[in-house]
Amino acid sequence: MWRARSKLLFTVGIGIPLFVFMQMFMYAMYKIFGWDIPFNLLWLCNHWMSRLGWVSVGHVLIVLVCLTFVGTAWLLLDRMMQTRAAIQKLRTLENVALSREFEAKYQHLKRPGFIIVDKRSPVAFTIGLWKPYIVLSSGLLSMLDAEEETAVVYHEVHHLWHRDPLKTTLLSVFAIMMPYLPVLKHTSKHYHVVREILADNEAIERTGNAAGIGSALLKLIRAYPEQWHVKGMAVQSSFADTSVNVRISRLLDPEQDVRLILPRYAVLTSATVILLLSVLFVWSIG
Repeated sequence: MWRARSKLLFTVGIGIPLFVFMQMFMYAMYKIFGWDIPFNLLWLCNHWMSRLGWVSVGHVLIVLVCLTFVGTAWLLLDRMMQTRAAIQKLRTLENVALSREFEAKYQHLKRPGFIIVDKRSPVAFTIGLWKPYIVLSSGLLSMLDAEEETAVVYHEVHHLWHRDPLKTTLLSVFAIMMPYLPVLKHTSKHYHVVREILADNEAIERTGNAAGIGSALLKLIRAYPEQWHVKGMAVQSSFADTSVNVRISRLLDPEQDVRLILPRYAVLTSATVILLLSVLFVWSIG
């Protein structure tokens, strides 16, 4: 069920922006190179609006297209640079010997990369867009027992295997750059929740019980008053930052279902905007 929800949310969160980008690209090609693009799904609307003699909105649309493309490219590049800078900072704090020890200990899990940092604050997250790493702090490891440590590693390995930092970054960037499609904001938020629940489920399935992941989460929450930030925290999947209340409730009652509903206003507003943009693109081309 949760895997199906994850796939649906990611499909919606990626599919809608790609559809909008496709329309914007074809519109830009028409305006710049005069391409004759057979994209007249709303041709009747085009003729009807043209007959009304409404003022052309071509200039407004081309500004919207440029802002969306340039803004998205800039934001993605910024996230990539943040990730690189964050990993470089983490490397300066790394206990290399302990990192290699963990990589050898958990090499059976498709050889995940570890960065164990010398830091008293308890930290656990997965970072990296193209080559993700599991980041753990010495402070966290000192407070966990063997079962809890294994559960946390399984949780983070799930994020690493499924490239969650990259996927969540893409959804968040699209949501930021297309605020006129509010459904993307809610889709991105719900996707974060689902990915954390699936990572918890991974730990539960591999350890055989919810005790390890549950007690590790509670310990991390109690010891987390000192927020430890590194540049680029927006491009990582953190063990304790997302949907803590929902996760604890599910760990206490695994049969409990969590309702993740997209607000009607967001769905209706987004559908209306997409329809309106389609009409305006076809109208301006015509």
